[in-house]
Amino acid sequence: MRIVRGELALALLFVALGGLWIARAATMPLWDGFAPASGFMPLWYGILLVALAGMIGATNIVVHHAAKPEEPIGKPLIVLAALAAAIVGVPLVGFALSIFLLMLVLFVAVERLPLLRSMLVAAAASAVLYLVFRTWLGVPLPVGPLGI
Repeated sequence: MRIVRGELALALLFVALGGLWIARAATMPLWDGFAPASGFMPLWYGILLVALAGMIGATNIVVHHAAKPEEPIGKPLIVLAALAAAIVGVPLVGFALSIFLLMLVLFVAVERLPLLRSMLVAAAASAVLYLVFRTWLGVPLPVGPLGI
């Protein structure tokens, strides 16, 4: 049996965080007449977090993990670099182009999908996000030199 210490520590951290939410929600009103009050959602989120993290921690202890080889760190680093570049790029080139390039890098470099299909899906997803947030919801998204 091999306990993965990092996963167990993370599960315990989330159990503690859920306990903090439950304790904080207990000091707030849970119900106000016929509608939930300010403590209702934090209480249930805390309960769910404790339950799910507890199950993950218990599974980590009970289930036998076979020793598996270390996974290469290349893909997570590409994802992290692409996300950082997108965050930096939003004010420079605008929301739509930054998100398009982020998804394109993820599809091509990480998922190894064909370039044309990746471009089409990234363009469609970026357009939908732009349409929903900018047009329908009226969120003032950063625009770049192209005006999008």
